[in-house]
This record gives sequence, C-alpha cells and structure tokens, in this order.
Amino acid sequence: MAMNDIDINTDTNSTHDRNENEDKDFKPTFSKRTRTTVYILCMVLGIISYILTVTTSAMSAPVWLTVTCATLTAAPGYIAAAFGVHYDGINA
Repeated sequence: MAMNDIDINTDTNSTHDRNENEDKDFKPTFSKRTRTTVYILCMVLGIISYILTVTTSAMSAPVWLTVTCATLTAAPGYIAAAFGVHYDGINA
C-alpha cells in the first residue's frame, strides 16, 4: 500500500465519537440554571479574591490576610467542580 492510498479521515477509534456517546448517558445532578449560577458566582469570587490577594501583598497587610485571600482565589474552582460545572469550550 502506497503512502498516498491511506485515508486519514477514517479513524474508527476517534475520541470525538466516544465522547458524544458518553455524553448521552450523563445526567447532571444539578440543573443547568444552578450550574450557571454557581459558575458565575465562583468566577466573581475568584476575581475578587485575586484582586484582594494582589492588594494585600502590595500594601504590607498581615500575612494571614494575604494567605487567606490567596486560598480563596483557588477555592471557587473546587466549589464549581463540586456542582458539576466545567468549561465546555467550543463544540466542533
């Protein structure tokens, strides 16, 4: 078989096809509205926590305050994940 005879578009083990079939069986625990609300709240909390972390670092605030703000910067991602929120990206 010559190299030119291979059809690269006939991959039967495509991960895209597998993911479509798995998504049909997925039943989220929380409604779409709840997940969207949690996503927006966590995004806002993350942005505010980040701004507070930078501000407390710049103004020589107590270390405990800076560490608390930095910890709160990471927390929204875990909270959102607990509600089943994930970044979907562009569906091709």
